[in-house]
Amino acid sequence: MMTTIHMKKSLLVLLLLFIGFGNIFAQEGEEAKPEKKPLERAPFESGIFMDDQTVKTYPANSLEFILQHRFGTIQNGFTDLFGIWGATNIRMALNYSITDNLMIGFGTTKNNRYQDLSLKYTFFHQRKGGFPLTIGYYGNMALNAGDKSNFGKDYAFVDRFSYFHELMFARRFSRAFSMQMGFAFVHFNKVDTTIKNDAFSISAIARLKVSPQTSVIASCEVPLMLGYDTPFILKYGQKGIYYGPRSPLPNFGLGVEISTSTHAFHIFVSAAPGLLPQDIVMYNQNDFFNGAIMFGFNMTRLWNF
Repeated sequence: MMTTIHMKKSLLVLLLLFIGFGNIFAQEGEEAKPEKKPLERAPFESGIFMDDQTVKTYPANSLEFILQHRFGTIQNGFTDLFGIWGATNIRMALNYSITDNLMIGFGTTKNNRYQDLSLKYTFFHQRKGGFPLTIGYYGNMALNAGDKSNFGKDYAFVDRFSYFHELMFARRFSRAFSMQMGFAFVHFNKVDTTIKNDAFSISAIARLKVSPQTSVIASCEVPLMLGYDTPFILKYGQKGIYYGPRSPLPNFGLGVEISTSTHAFHIFVSAAPGLLPQDIVMYNQNDFFNGAIMFGFNMTRLWNF
């Protein structure tokens, strides 16, 4: 009987010692754990930046509406009021934040009747005195809903799909200046014989705030079409002189951003008539420095639930 009592007392003492040592080690671990640096403010005001995506994601349960509009090129002058009366391209989209770092979206575009599903995820955030960058991923899958005659012979439904994947690295250098670099891969399931199915691109965007709500913005996207000839190059063959495959041209943009806590408005000039990033990388033939530019604007509206 006494032995049983002693065993119970011994077990109780061991249990108390275990709990006590556990608390001591837990406290020491907490003290040893380095304190996280505070998050830096987001480098950009909205998730879209003229023709590019940004690393910006919104708090969970946020809904973002996007309207993108491009007029025709200004090359016809007053004939079509510098493109304002010319052919236009429009895209409307809704993006929803599942978490603070994960956003999904759906959009529809006038040209080529693109219907796209997108995903954006932020891996790391810039911290004050700590990690120097905000790093994110953006990807989409688009379906070309145009007539099947646009896809040539041996049509299959999968010919309609295209894909875009981009890693983005952004930094807020100061209260006034932010910049982002992007590295992207593009794939179209079906293309014509003059181009290839895959492409890479490098992009850069920059914002300079000139007032609390107004910024000057600039962007560029440079396609890297491996195995392509330079634009307009002449080649010699059995049939004489002919033009080789023409690679897509870089896209540049310059404009102004006006933003509030729930709105962002961009008015700018850029070259590419496309609105989906894979369309811009693969098909832009407008030369920004040869007058083939167009006026455009983006408008975003944010709701928090």
